[in-house]
Amino acid sequence: MKLDKDQLEQDGVPLLALIEAGGVNNAPVIVPPAVATSNALIEAIKTVKAAGYRVVKPRKPKIFQRDKDRVGPTFVAEFADGTTTRMSVFTSVEKLDWERGERLSVAAYQSRFQTYEIPPAIVSMRFEQDGVVLAQRNGGSEI
Repeated sequence: MKLDKDQLEQDGVPLLALIEAGGVNNAPVIVPPAVATSNALIEAIKTVKAAGYRVVKPRKPKIFQRDKDRVGPTFVAEFADGTTTRMSVFTSVEKLDWERGERLSVAAYQSRFQTYEIPPAIVSMRFEQDGVVLAQRNGGSEI
């Protein structure tokens, strides 16, 4: 049940009586942001606080967003059987870690097929970032 300030003043019912009648127990009371120009509103808030209830303003929820530039380059490996794996690798763009990318791709292949056997050979591998190929190796030779 949502009541606005005008409705409270119009009905003449104290705010504390509404809270107790509504069955609010130990829950925070959220008062919409308003300018406390009315003495009745200021007194009602003081009475609610004195009764032990918390009166807080609604806050904007915190949304954690990771910067897009923090994602490392993507290692793309194509195996001899035609399977392709794509793994983001924590490495610098200047010094690409080919061994780490290869190990992650082999682990992804084994996880995908639920096997711990040696996967087929990698015939082509490359590093990409934002759709741009940074470096590529075909059949173990650097191009």
